[in-house]
Amino acid sequence: MDITIWTLVIFSIPLGAMVRIVFGFGEALVTMPLLALLNLDFKLSISVVAIVGLLVALPLFIRSRGNLDWSIIKRLLIGSIIGTPIGIVIVKWANEDVIIKFLGVFILLYGAINLINYYKNIYQVKLNIPKFYDYIAGVVSGVLGSAYNSHGVPIIIYGTLKKWHITDLKNISQVHFFITGCFIVFSHGVSGFWSISLSYLLLAILPLLILTLWLGHIINNKIDQRALIKYIYMLLICFGIIMIVK
Repeated sequence: MDITIWTLVIFSIPLGAMVRIVFGFGEALVTMPLLALLNLDFKLSISVVAIVGLLVALPLFIRSRGNLDWSIIKRLLIGSIIGTPIGIVIVKWANEDVIIKFLGVFILLYGAINLINYYKNIYQVKLNIPKFYDYIAGVVSGVLGSAYNSHGVPIIIYGTLKKWHITDLKNISQVHFFITGCFIVFSHGVSGFWSISLSYLLLAILPLLILTLWLGHIINNKIDQRALIKYIYMLLICFGIIMIVK
């Protein structure tokens, strides 16, 4: 690989990690399109993004694990375990472009409608979503996580639908992301996605990743957590557009 391309790849991955630290999700939706533009092998891309996501989630998991309802996590995880092998099958056999564009349209519309409502208060919806749907959200997260490293978006959307407090939303999502990430990384390994190039790439980005963790937490502490939901909707709109046009 050309040294310029290699350098761009190394810097693209910590950029996605920064988004994850600040907003609680979205590293794959930032990093994967950038790596695709740089013509990095798809299996190498999803493998390195999954492992980096796991490393980023570890300190967040340690900090968040004591402040949440573990029954919710259990239901989400059961669903994710079911969904993970389905995602692997999709990577190998399904039409990736069609699925990604469909998801992009949905994410764009969801983010746009809720952002408008945030400012204009056009509607008030109080959904009494049964606990059973925690499993469904987990399945969707597992499918998208193992296939496209996008396991965060379904949980964030589901949490906003259930009107979780922003602190609960971040804590639940981070703990779920870490545990799910362990399954996803394992599934990539046993499915033959790993290579020696993955080892070299991880070693190259590790120093930048440590710096990114430090800077990300500084930025995160300066953001008004009450307004964070607004930025989450904006980020969903951006990610929807990226998925549609990639």
